[in-house]
Amino acid sequence: MLALGIRYLNGWAMAAADGAKKEQAEWPPHPDRVFMALAAAWFETDQDPAEQAALHWLENLGPPQIAASDKAERHADHRRGPTTSYVPVNDTRLGRKPPMQSNLDKLKDAGLELLPEHRGRQARNFPVAIPHHPDVHLIWPEHDPTEYHAALTQLARKVTHIGHSASFVQVWLDPEPPKPRWQPVTGAARHRLRIVTPGRLANLERICNRDATIAYRDLQAQIKHAKGKEKTMLKKTMAERFGDQVPQSHRPESGLWQGYDLIDRAELEPLPGSLFDPRLLVFRLSGRQLSLPATLRLTNALRCTLLKRISEHHGTVAPTRCNGETDNAAELEGRFGYPEWISGHRADGRASADPHLAMLPLPFVGHEHADGRLMGIALALPRKVDPTDVGRWIEPLLRDEEGWPEPIHLFDGQWLETEITLESSETPPFALRPEVWTAARTGACRWASVTPVVLDRHFNGADKWQKAAESVKDACERVGLPRPLEVQLHPTSRLRGAPKANEFPRMRRKRDGGEMAHIHAFLQFGEPVQGPIMIGAGRFRGYGLCRPLAPCRKAGQEGEHHG
Repeated sequence: MLALGIRYLNGWAMAAADGAKKEQAEWPPHPDRVFMALAAAWFETDQDPAEQAALHWLENLGPPQIAASDKAERHADHRRGPTTSYVPVNDTRLGRKPPMQSNLDKLKDAGLELLPEHRGRQARNFPVAIPHHPDVHLIWPEHDPTEYHAALTQLARKVTHIGHSASFVQVWLDPEPPKPRWQPVTGAARHRLRIVTPGRLANLERICNRDATIAYRDLQAQIKHAKGKEKTMLKKTMAERFGDQVPQSHRPESGLWQGYDLIDRAELEPLPGSLFDPRLLVFRLSGRQLSLPATLRLTNALRCTLLKRISEHHGTVAPTRCNGETDNAAELEGRFGYPEWISGHRADGRASADPHLAMLPLPFVGHEHADGRLMGIALALPRKVDPTDVGRWIEPLLRDEEGWPEPIHLFDGQWLETEITLESSETPPFALRPEVWTAARTGACRWASVTPVVLDRHFNGADKWQKAAESVKDACERVGLPRPLEVQLHPTSRLRGAPKANEFPRMRRKRDGGEMAHIHAFLQFGEPVQGPIMIGAGRFRGYGLCRPLAPCRKAGQEGEHHG
């Protein structure tokens, strides 16, 4: 096992995750940034061939696992912003063009202007991440560093900083690293880090252009002090080697992006659950405030926007209409090249028999001050979908070229207009945490609907509510859940802040356009189950979403917690 230990000696890491913008602090340190620090130590010392061989070996190991604590948060919205500093300008106009010696006043002014307290100031940001623990480890558990151990140890000792020159570090090879917290994942991931790829050292050497720039400056200095024939010969050498081009040293280009996630999120306990994966893709909602009854409009707008972006990115044909009520365009989506797990339709336009992408609202409910407003929206993927396919079809739509979450504008053509962004912070608001909706680690026995369950048919007679409850139990089994021990139906949700069932727009049957009945539900399972739980005819469009109320009661416990 190879493990590189990194200790931030100041207790903080100064590095910009967003390049020249310098608005976001990078944490944990990207593997590519650590490699560049090692490469810089090699470039700036004696360029030992053994160290070079070790760097070539390191760049071929693939993405590492990472052991790093969370960073401290400062603001109420859990986003730490950079502090703007005003830095003295290095050169001044008078300093570059000194006045005549006879003009003592101007000379005096020029001299004073060169002092830091008299120079102009330029605004600059220095984003800083303050981790709870200053140690970080990059871990390759399957690689033996014995052959390169001495060279890597020697190289690590030369590294003085990672990121900004003020971000001092100590680097070493650790034979007993801590357990990793982050691991590379395929598909759409909440976090993305830059990693090292084969050929990175040669790429850095080419971009830096170190030998050419040093040779050019040396020749310049020699020409400045030479005279006569020697000066003529040096100028000729300069022209033959460089011509009219001055060699430039450029900033390194960003490395390849790799998805990362916390290991405890990536490896969940095998609890009974539905057909949907508990690892939700969560988006933060911004712009116009929406209430929970706007769920159908919001999910339809997101669905249409995703199909449009997929069409633009993959060169498929986009539907000309996308109306959530009639669903006419949906019947044609299978013919436009979308996978069934995205569109929910086969190539012939018929509905897919397999589960497909579902969208669920994330409201502020279940709290004494809850008001039912929408905080975000999430995508739930079928468990059987290959993560590679998710990465191919979905991931490019979520981020910009630099790997940062890209805002997605949603508009339903009428009154709903908002913007969503992939939630990637380590400590998001409570309603935007997947565990709140899935109970993925512990499971839960009692669940309550947040949006009403849409019944697949009407029931008549004195026992119609018993029949409806049995149909909800059937709906649970239909999505892969165990059959509930008990189902209670009521116009009002057990979760504070969730509107009554009759406040939500009715869904309509496709065959005749008739309205379908919907009702809030309480589910009691005989064993812990994990979510997400979406049941009923509207489960792919945000209706029938349930939230866990509390862990299962042990034998002898009484009472019930309603969340």
